[in-house]
Amino acid sequence: MPHLKEFSSIDKRYFTTNQASGGNGGTPFTYVRLDDGAIMTRLKAWKDDWRIRGVEMWMSDGKSHLVGKRSGASSEFRLNSGEKLTKLNIQASGETSSGGNHRLGAIWLQTDKGRDWGIFSRWLDENGRYWPDVGSGIVCGMFGAGGEDVDSLGFAILHPIKQARLVDVTYPNLDTEIVASVPETVVQQRITNESSVEQTYTVKGSRSVTVTRQWSITTGLEYSLQTTVSGGIPGVADVEASSTWKVTASASYGRSTTTTEQRTWEWPIKCPPNRKLYATGTMYADSIDTEYKANMQIDLLNGNSYKYSVEGIYDGMNARSGSVKIDDLGPCN
Repeated sequence: MPHLKEFSSIDKRYFTTNQASGGNGGTPFTYVRLDDGAIMTRLKAWKDDWRIRGVEMWMSDGKSHLVGKRSGASSEFRLNSGEKLTKLNIQASGETSSGGNHRLGAIWLQTDKGRDWGIFSRWLDENGRYWPDVGSGIVCGMFGAGGEDVDSLGFAILHPIKQARLVDVTYPNLDTEIVASVPETVVQQRITNESSVEQTYTVKGSRSVTVTRQWSITTGLEYSLQTTVSGGIPGVADVEASSTWKVTASASYGRSTTTTEQRTWEWPIKCPPNRKLYATGTMYADSIDTEYKANMQIDLLNGNSYKYSVEGIYDGMNARSGSVKIDDLGPCN
């Protein structure tokens, strides 16, 4: 049977297990970064004879935590971007201390990229193996107890994830952003009304435009997931160049999308009798690169959800109608 100890500091609504493998000694610790969205990217361990002396875990924001001591032969493993665990063994030592306590004896893991890594002390007993549920395969930290050695260790592994969404999105500097001031011509048309009454004509122009929307992300949990955005986006109304950026009505978007589409703009033109006009229709391509703040909401398959704050840069391009300029070319005759 595995040698396990439960830690009440680990919330099983979010994590697959709250059990650490090893003995009962040491000073308890919890290093879990759920509220920051940071995830494990690197793991290093030191072994000496029959036990693991130290384990250090690095997170996606560059911070790390050490339990035990950096003493003995070491080995480390680095996760690639988006790489997740598929199997994990946290094994208690086969031997015990003079006080009869086990220590951490080995760590072995396998990933969805077909890679594996492990560090093993001497005289291991297969009864000490512990295979926790790896859930989503995403590690948000570790817990257990330690001192001169690693007495016990557990990984805080997220339950399977249903979806990740950016919500409560705001753009704090939107009022200072400048819209496009130079129009682009999409149509030029000569209009001739040889009749004796006013006529209404339609000037129509088309242009292939590329619309981009991208919310930058860090290399944390959101980087490993397909993230959607629920909220408004910066846009400019189809009016004059003196317009300002406003947030559109809330909708759902992909976190990073680029679409090319054919846009058509129409303007009704009234031409007086016996008159020639020259109409020039324009559009504006507004680009923006502005800060955003939001909450990342993680919805788990077990029905639980949690949020953490994020910020980054929204990069977008908005195509809109400009105006139509009318030049009077004089009478038809």
